[in-house]
Amino acid sequence: MEQIELNAFDLRLEHTRCKDADAERRLLISIMERDIEEPLSVAQCEITDRYVLIDGFKRYRCARKLGKGILPVQSIGHDVPCAVFSMIRREESQGLSTLEQAAMIEELHRRYSLSIHEIASGLARSPAWVSLRLGMIGDLSDLVREKIMSGAFPVRAYMYGIKSFTRVNRIAAESTDALVAALSGKGLSTRELFILSRAYFTGGAAMERLILQGDARQALRILSVDPDGSDEPSMDGRQRELIKDLSMTVTGMNRVMANSAGMREGGGLFIQYLNHWCGAILKRLNDFSTVIKGLYADDRTGQASRGSDTVPAGSAPQSHSGPVAS
Repeated sequence: MEQIELNAFDLRLEHTRCKDADAERRLLISIMERDIEEPLSVAQCEITDRYVLIDGFKRYRCARKLGKGILPVQSIGHDVPCAVFSMIRREESQGLSTLEQAAMIEELHRRYSLSIHEIASGLARSPAWVSLRLGMIGDLSDLVREKIMSGAFPVRAYMYGIKSFTRVNRIAAESTDALVAALSGKGLSTRELFILSRAYFTGGAAMERLILQGDARQALRILSVDPDGSDEPSMDGRQRELIKDLSMTVTGMNRVMANSAGMREGGGLFIQYLNHWCGAILKRLNDFSTVIKGLYADDRTGQASRGSDTVPAGSAPQSHSGPVAS
């Protein structure tokens, strides 16, 4: 372990790590009380006497805020690629996200011109493992990447919410960028972002516009907090009843779409019940569609809809879906 001056650090890899303002605030308090307890990980710079910071960017930023001039460091490689290999190999103890791994691998591939096979060998991984991560980081638009890495949009909400949905349904990158831009930096939880993302892609034009206009809290109220308007004082009893019926209808539609696969393979009384209720629905479907189109108004013009919003193919809901049409 060595002690080096703050201005001797090379921060070329800072863009490969996601920022977390809350974690950094907690770390700042800890350093104020107990100083830096774990050395920062570095590699010797190829040309100058500076040190390339591999791990410890939060500690570095906290130290800079506190005016510290000298920091403890530990070398984990004789050059940057070796140090990055070491960093990724000990991922479990360091808590690197998959996206952070991907960003560091991209750095090895682009800046240091290492081939996929060379990276795979250095990490004791398969070339497919490396290619998957390069593809993952390569799929990010500049806007999405900046929002995630800056901490404005949680990586988990993107990878397991937006990305998993858009990949299956082939959503345009521009639409994803607009959603991430609208929801970034709003202090929303991962669960709230999951709800809003699914509603944005499947809930129709009115919900899409509400989210893009920046009224995420109102959208959440409609989607999950008070979906049937029972707590809304501006509505009378008849209006609340209609909203509740519509909410229950969408919930029922979600369940039917999610649970219908393979159900025609049953027999006996089940098929008779199935045919009876499917027939009753089909008999009323055109009239019901006409009523719904008459009730639905474009919130930009106030005119009744002459068509219906389409749900992208492959957007079958999860069994626990709420009132959002999935």
